[in-house]
Amino acid sequence: QQKIKKNHFEKLVRFDELTYELWGLYQQAVVGNINVPKRDYMDPRELSWMWSWIKGNKKWHAWNGWRGLASDEAKRLYIEKVTAIANDLPNLVEQWKDEMDPRVPDEKAWVPDEEKEERLRIIEKAKRERRIRDAIAAEEEAAMELRHAQRRAQGEPSDTEESETEDIDDTI
Repeated sequence: QQKIKKNHFEKLVRFDELTYELWGLYQQAVVGNINVPKRDYMDPRELSWMWSWIKGNKKWHAWNGWRGLASDEAKRLYIEKVTAIANDLPNLVEQWKDEMDPRVPDEKAWVPDEEKEERLRIIEKAKRERRIRDAIAAEEEAAMELRHAQRRAQGEPSDTEESETEDIDDTI
């Protein structure tokens, strides 16, 4: 369970990194050139001072990168980039899953020229195997959800409800 949550969090972080450029374009389209000194820019949604500064710094640079761009041009670019990300998101998620899976070798690692073809073959095989594992896990999860829904429809407690009651009984 913890590993699943960690992987979802890592994908959210990667998506967040991908959208800083969009945030900068949006600000340029709506507000215009950046009007906040770099040292003062903090992300107000972050509770941690450190993360507030880190994210604020990234946002400041993302916005400052579009300095001088006209509002209409920023709007047009924003729409183009959002559309491109939306179209490519399934591929990006698969790529992120491959990069996070320790069984898939790192594509960016250096290998001698004579080993590159073999390395690419191994990487592609590992990616296929990961996708198969994911598909099997998704099928198992869907089947479990269906069993829970059927039990609830019949008025029986689902497996998770039974285990919760057992936990309560154990503590009494």
